[in-house]
Amino acid sequence: MPTGLWALALAAVVWAQRTLRAQRRARRWRARFPAHDDGIVIGAEPRTLEGSPTRAVLLFHGYNDSPQSLLPLAERLQAAGWTVRLPLLPGHGRSLEAFDAWRPDELLAHAREEYAALRARHGTVVVGGLSMGGALACWLAAETDADGVVLFAPMLFVPAPMQVAVSTARLWSLVTKYIAGGGRRSVRDPDASRRLISYGCSTRRSLEALEFMAKGTGVRLGFVHQPTLVMQSEEDNRLPRAQSTHAFSRLGSKDRTVVWTRGAGHVLTVDHGWERLADTTAAWLNARW
Repeated sequence: MPTGLWALALAAVVWAQRTLRAQRRARRWRARFPAHDDGIVIGAEPRTLEGSPTRAVLLFHGYNDSPQSLLPLAERLQAAGWTVRLPLLPGHGRSLEAFDAWRPDELLAHAREEYAALRARHGTVVVGGLSMGGALACWLAAETDADGVVLFAPMLFVPAPMQVAVSTARLWSLVTKYIAGGGRRSVRDPDASRRLISYGCSTRRSLEALEFMAKGTGVRLGFVHQPTLVMQSEEDNRLPRAQSTHAFSRLGSKDRTVVWTRGAGHVLTVDHGWERLADTTAAWLNARW
């Protein structure tokens, strides 16, 4: 057989194996996380925790996650007198196929719609989020009249591992559709890690979308002038402290509070010490509104 035909045959075999592995992974996900008829995983639904009719917090979950990663925090804020809205972002909390298909423009459009709906009902609206959700909150703060910002391990820059994954994506995506996400290191509490609704992987398109969000946030930090609370673990496995500190210093807010914690990984909103984080957030909010 000519060399060219051998190469085509090998490529066909590799692609077929890639397709089969992707299908098996998607089936395992669906078996582990059953969904409602609308495709949303049970437990990953968007939520509104009704509290005050005048003040509200809009919190966005992170990349790979769902509102469930913010629910304990939201319940504490509700108990402190706040209405809390937890949207489910496009592509998340549904299926692996949906996760591969989300785009930054639809993510931003959804966030703006959520903000407009909350602003129409409440005189005070604070925006915030975890990781990519924190980046999304900064986009909103830079372009709206949001009253304040609360950020939990916000992704305000592109970490080195992500840069490598994105820059090599055209190569590895020929062999595998999904690459491991390292999510186990992001939550140190084993019980919380087991409960987390997370895809646990990335695709080329989802990583490119995440990179777009992180880069776009970086150039908007100076336009975030609202009072801002930032909380991050010193042991964050995804965001190095030095780079995060530099990003925080670029925020335009004069009322800026940065709190470093210990004992948790990247998803500190459900990890060890999340109760202290929630109480600190509630106290910071109530001291201002």
